[in-house]
Amino acid sequence: MCSLIDETNDSKKRNDASIRKLPLFSIAAVFIVLNTGWIANSEMKTTVTEVTISTLFTGVTFLLFLITLANLAVRRFLAAGYALRQPEMMLLYSMLSMSSVVAGVGNMGFFIPFLTNAFWYATPDNGWSKWQYLLPWYVGPRSHAIIEGLYKGKSTFFEWPTIRAWSGPLCVWSIFFLVLLWTTLCLAAIVRRRWDESEHLPFPVLALPLEITKEGAPIYRNRLLWLGFAIPFFLHSLNSLHSLNPLLPSFPINSAKDLLSGAPYPWSSLSFVFGGIHPCGVGFGYLINSDVLFSLWFFYLFRKAVILLGVVEGWRTPNPGVFNDGDEHFPFVEYIGWGAWLALGIAVLWQGRSYYIEYCRSAFRKNAHGEAGEPMPARLALFGFIGGYLFLCAFVWLSGGSFWLPVLLLGIYIALMTALTRLEAEAAVLSPYMVWVNPQSIIATVFGTTNLSRLDTVHLGMLSWFNSDYRAVAFPHQLQAFVGQRRVDGSMKPIAFAIMAAAAFSLLCALLWDLQLYYVNGAESAHVNQWRITMGSVPWNNIQSWFAQPKTPSATAIVCMGLGALITFALSALRNRFPWFVFAPAGFVINTSWANDLFWLDMFIAWCCKTLILRYGGMKSYRQVLPFFLGLILGDFVTGSFWSIIGTIMNQSLFRTFST
Repeated sequence: MCSLIDETNDSKKRNDASIRKLPLFSIAAVFIVLNTGWIANSEMKTTVTEVTISTLFTGVTFLLFLITLANLAVRRFLAAGYALRQPEMMLLYSMLSMSSVVAGVGNMGFFIPFLTNAFWYATPDNGWSKWQYLLPWYVGPRSHAIIEGLYKGKSTFFEWPTIRAWSGPLCVWSIFFLVLLWTTLCLAAIVRRRWDESEHLPFPVLALPLEITKEGAPIYRNRLLWLGFAIPFFLHSLNSLHSLNPLLPSFPINSAKDLLSGAPYPWSSLSFVFGGIHPCGVGFGYLINSDVLFSLWFFYLFRKAVILLGVVEGWRTPNPGVFNDGDEHFPFVEYIGWGAWLALGIAVLWQGRSYYIEYCRSAFRKNAHGEAGEPMPARLALFGFIGGYLFLCAFVWLSGGSFWLPVLLLGIYIALMTALTRLEAEAAVLSPYMVWVNPQSIIATVFGTTNLSRLDTVHLGMLSWFNSDYRAVAFPHQLQAFVGQRRVDGSMKPIAFAIMAAAAFSLLCALLWDLQLYYVNGAESAHVNQWRITMGSVPWNNIQSWFAQPKTPSATAIVCMGLGALITFALSALRNRFPWFVFAPAGFVINTSWANDLFWLDMFIAWCCKTLILRYGGMKSYRQVLPFFLGLILGDFVTGSFWSIIGTIMNQSLFRTFST
């Protein structure tokens, strides 16, 4: 694949310019406090643009944009010596990304309701009280008065009885979560050299941050960047002003519309076929390999065509709905997706097995101190990963869970995260909302809940709180941090420490912001975003459904998982064997989840643009036009973030960058 941008090959010459850690970490701490507070008060309180649901975080992009502008002002009006250099800004970007991972959707965004919903919403009708005694003590607190303050509001977290009641559960889960982040960080260190330097994966998510943090930000002097910026700036601002004053016109091209609405049978029997144009989606699509880009929209339409065939032939009941492509009817997309995602995770590790074997050997060599340019020594990465994995398993074992359950659940989790990280390294999955792809669903269906003890069933549900939404998952951002730092500075000595320090500090900030937000506003009041409260009940609803309707092992799921894995392996083999083979496994795998349903049209438009530019203008024209597409991303994210802040201040729901 052609290079996306200059990879700053001369950057390794800057090794003598060491990162000024103390002032940089101080700046990062201030922005982490602001960022976690912004996330809490926007995503958990209003329904403005969510700033942690995209692969390149919307909010972090906005903050990095402001930092680069401020840095240019410092260089011009003070002295270049006071300005941050690119390695420092990329390190700051990585730390802010980790703060969004921790505070964002799927992690701390669901955590507080998860801890308390099991007790606050338990009733004789829903049956939760029948298995509450099986929950470990650190799922809490249990005091009705403490929980009532959280849900009713008009209170404060900063009272000693409240702090004391929360301290135990928060400490236990904080350790668990930080070890989880450490485990994937070590895995990122293990795969980095293979994916980055041997396979030369493009990591398109890094294209914009690397460009705008260059010394002097030369891209800001490119008119095409600002032309691309102006399009989403105008449209998003117009739509946001329309939200404030309906008399003003609007042009919501990014609002997903069902293209088959009102269509006759059999088209009406399909699930929604969304059509919406996201400027950032078109921009990211332009950065992706042409074959992968083609596969992203082709396999989406292919999936819909197979579903339509099933309806016409009577193999499935017409049952349109937003997420019904993943239901348990032909063509069993949910089950095929499980096999495809797991197969991709396994395949990318298997293809690099010789490298990983040599990596493990290097960790056992006497006096192994690691190679230059690595984020951490091989010994630390390998044993850190193994130790972290065993610690997470022991978390369940010490609570009475079976030996096999955490081993399998975390193994599936690692495989899924490996697949997702690989896809983001290749294709910049714009918003990895995988919906039905998660370990708990796979285990409950394939092995059957009838084969689980009551305690194991509870643990399976309890560990699903961080498996409910992968849009802000850590592993991709950790690997991107390593790759980004290498591309601007050959020395990566502070990066691993900086990521974990940012994660720990962000966790503290996010918990304090979230708890105070709920105690002041009331978690079940109209003053907060109720979707996140609802998502906190997903683990407990799952447990109750498994008890109320026990599942036997599904032969259909096993067969379809095998089919999904077989297709993925076949596409991978054909892709490796024949360079001309255009069907990329990445496009197939993504479209077995819901991650591409809102963005397939963006990929089609980007594919058309890129194909025409390369055919009639060649690589030179591709590079010349690239700033325009980066401008589409920057303009969409900066404008969406700006109006997110306005909506948060006004406590109003405004137009969203990603709207369904």
